[in-house]
Amino acid sequence: MNPFDAPGASAASVQVIVRADAFHTPSLIVTGSVLFVPRTSSGLVTREQEVYDGLGRRRVVPTRVYMERKGFMLRPKFIFIDGRTGATISSLSRREEALYNAQNETPALSTYFELMDRIVPDFLGTLSTQKIKGTRVLLK
Repeated sequence: MNPFDAPGASAASVQVIVRADAFHTPSLIVTGSVLFVPRTSSGLVTREQEVYDGLGRRRVVPTRVYMERKGFMLRPKFIFIDGRTGATISSLSRREEALYNAQNETPALSTYFELMDRIVPDFLGTLSTQKIKGTRVLLK
């Protein structure tokens, strides 16, 4: 089954035209799709647990715990096309997921922005070596 046809899947089409100089440089066409689907997982997870010894010194000990988690997966696919010839130059696919404790009710939109914050810097890095700094605040 194509994951873009899965029940509950939300696929969005993306198309961007990037022009360095419309008179001298041919444009770069960026197209593709973004898949955003719910995801569940269960298994052993490493958690850190604080332990105090007889003298009151604190240590952090990794502990493996069985957990059921739910969240979302974001899978974009970007295709870079030469605007002059129409030839595909490159494609970029990623898969990011955010999983939370099953009792947490994390909104889908909040998770979408969290995952996009991970993906956008890599996408922009393919277009330019210039660093872009910024902050986004999501209010509850």
